[in-house]
Amino acid sequence: MRALLTIAFLAALAAPAAAEPLDTFGFGARASSMAGATTAATRGSAATHANPAGVASIDDPEVTLGWGFGHMALSLSGRDARVLDPHGTDVGLAIPVRIGATTHAFGLALYLPDQFIARLQLIPATEPHFVRLDNDAHRVVAEPVYSLRLSPYFSVGAGVSVLTNVAGNGITFNVGIVGGEKVGESALDVSLPTSVTPLVGLLVTPTPRVRLGASWRGELDLGLKLDILANVDVAGVVTGDAIISLRAINYFTPHRVNAGIAIDVSEELTLTAEIGWQAWSRFKGGVPDLKVLVALGISPPLVPALFPEDHFEDTWSPRAGAEWQTRIGRTDFAVRAGYAYEPTPVPEQTGLTSFADNARHVVGFGLGLTLRAFQPILTRPVSFDLGAQWHHLESRLTIKDQQMFPGVTLRSDGEIVRGAMTMTVAF
Repeated sequence: MRALLTIAFLAALAAPAAAEPLDTFGFGARASSMAGATTAATRGSAATHANPAGVASIDDPEVTLGWGFGHMALSLSGRDARVLDPHGTDVGLAIPVRIGATTHAFGLALYLPDQFIARLQLIPATEPHFVRLDNDAHRVVAEPVYSLRLSPYFSVGAGVSVLTNVAGNGITFNVGIVGGEKVGESALDVSLPTSVTPLVGLLVTPTPRVRLGASWRGELDLGLKLDILANVDVAGVVTGDAIISLRAINYFTPHRVNAGIAIDVSEELTLTAEIGWQAWSRFKGGVPDLKVLVALGISPPLVPALFPEDHFEDTWSPRAGAEWQTRIGRTDFAVRAGYAYEPTPVPEQTGLTSFADNARHVVGFGLGLTLRAFQPILTRPVSFDLGAQWHHLESRLTIKDQQMFPGVTLRSDGEIVRGAMTMTVAF
């Protein structure tokens, strides 16, 4: 019985993951190599996540298939933080249909991690760990969208981001001693209800060389709801029930607004810049709700769990990118680079919680190759892209409240290196 209560209490202490893999690394190798600065400079299947309005900017249907691998070299107080390396597959689809002067398009973005559907890792909030990097790259992302190009100058798009919650309809343990023999049995009933949040995008082309883009995505989280009933029957010692109710949040993705511009400086060179706002102040996942009702004839009958407020802060993230392209015969070549600054929303962890998180400098670089119509083998373009990212985490030292934790400090730093490759086929 004591073990059961301990497990439940540690589950309530467990801190959530935050953000999502496509926000951290980008969707596809091109976005990765430009450090995500593609809100105003994306089209076709690659636009589904960055800006749904750009899905209708192509004439032919296309499919994108890619794969990426990252290495998380992160440390906590000089020791390996043991953050799992993320790797998974990107799948994109764009199907445009022209009706009169307008183009309608359906788009789909999928990210499929190789190891998990959604990783839930129970780490006590008091234990130092990277709250935004532990689990965020280890969940499925599904984003179907619809895009409408009303004219060469104006496009809109909308869709949803889908996430599955976890709800326990009934978790029951029966433990005790009958006839001098230990007995135990359990029953588990868990459902996976679906949550969705809207995606909206806008793309304006006031001149052939200038594109303005904006996108908004709503808040989304994975809610964890578990009610555990333990029936205890030890004749002559203790008999009764323990009810454990746990409510928590994992995979919090905040409201996000991006606005960007892309300028064709020349026929070969495009420069992009954008700013993104994330509403991290709405994050409440670090304060799970735990109630333990013990009706075993012992005291106390109710065990509360008390935690401090999260007090995460809203952030502004600037990004910039460049793409140089040239055509030799029927082959297009591209060189890309990008930079982003991701400030941390996590306040100083001087109290009970120890959420490690750092401001990050993100540098991207990549190459692209597009094969035009090579009759009779290829009748539509086929593109191959390679992208690499380097995330440098600014070193952060937190000195704990010396009255509560005398002599305790928390230092976090590290590097993230990720590579991605993508193939896009038009048909």
